Parts: sequence; C-alpha cells; structure tokens
Amino acid sequence: MVRKAQSILTDLSTADLKRLLVARERIDVLEQEKSRLVRELAKVEKELVGLMTDASDPGSAPVRRGRKPGPRKGAKQAAAKKTARKAASGEAPKKKAPAKKSAKKKTAKKKSAKKKTVKKVAGKTAGRAGRPAGAKTVKKAPARASGRQTLEEVVLAVIRRNGKPMAFKDLMAAIVKGKLFATKSKNFDNVLRRTLSTSEVVKRVGRGIYAAA
Repeated sequence: MVRKAQSILTDLSTADLKRLLVARERIDVLEQEKSRLVRELAKVEKELVGLMTDASDPGSAPVRRGRKPGPRKGAKQAAAKKTARKAASGEAPKKKAPAKKSAKKKTAKKKSAKKKTVKKVAGKTAGRAGRPAGAKTVKKAPARASGRQTLEEVVLAVIRRNGKPMAFKDLMAAIVKGKLFATKSKNFDNVLRRTLSTSEVVKRVGRGIYAAA
C-alpha cells in the first residue's frame, strides 16, 4: 500500500502536486461554508416551526403584561366620590361656558370694524370740508401739453398768416410741408376735414375754401 502511494507520487509532476494542494484548500473552505449554512438553515427551520405553531394555536400566543388602556381605577373612584359629595351637599355641578369667549371675540371684531368705518367716513368728510351742501364734484379737464397747439389752432394760424381764405389742398400742403402738426394718422386729410367741419374758429366760405370765423 505504501509502495503504491509512493509510486503515484513519483509519477505526478510538480505542477500536478500544486493543483492538488489548491484543490484541497478549496475543498476545506467549501466544507466550512457548508457547515455554517447548515447551522443557519437549522435556526431558520426552528423559527419557522415556532411561527407556524403560534398561527395554528392562537391561545398559545404570549400575553402582554401591563395595565390596560383607559382611566385608572383610583381616578374613577375619586371622581365618583367628589360627585357624590356635591350631590349630598345640594351643589349643582358647574358647567363650562365656552360660548362666552366666542361672544366676546365677536363683539371685539364688530367694534374694530365700526372704528375702521368711522375713520373712513371722517377722512372723506375732511376732504369735503368747505364745500356747500348739495354741490356736485366736477372733474377737471386734462390740461393740454405745454407748447403744443391743437390742429384747429394750427389751421387758424396758417389762414391768418396767409391773410386771405385758403383752399383745402393749400392748407394741407402748408401744414404737412412745414411740419406744423405731429400726427400718427395714416389718413391726415380725413382728420383735417373733420376738424374743419366741426371748428368754431374756422368757417367755410366757398367750396373747399376756408377762412377765419
């Protein structure tokens, strides 16, 4: 037997021996890992069996210790004794009155609202001081930009400068060429015609001819 083993070892090369050693070391590691997994599996199976037993038999579940939720017996007895003493002495139990607080809050809000209204009315009255009773408020007309003439004033100035009545086309040419009136209208001739027809300082003295009124 010894001779057979020696012959086997002599037949193997150094590389074969190294591979056998590495394989042996790996086998040892795997054996240890297998033993650890077997122990953990046993623990899991034990816990699983316990849980299945508790689920099938509810009466075997562990009972929790401690006081049940709810008021203590001592507090209940003290409250009962207090109520009994009041009933024996003829005192009526006191009732809470939360409605009074809410009523006070409402009254305070109403007072603050009245004060604000009075202040607003006083401010308006102060602004109207010195105005006769029944007088209406007259809105002021917007002031014209300083240094800028209206189209009607420009037409009147051109006619006066000319010294005699002018035809519509001459008025139009004088205003446009002299850049006497700035406008954004694309149809300035229509604007000029409308101004001449409604003007009180310029009158028509002939067909298409205008003079100062």
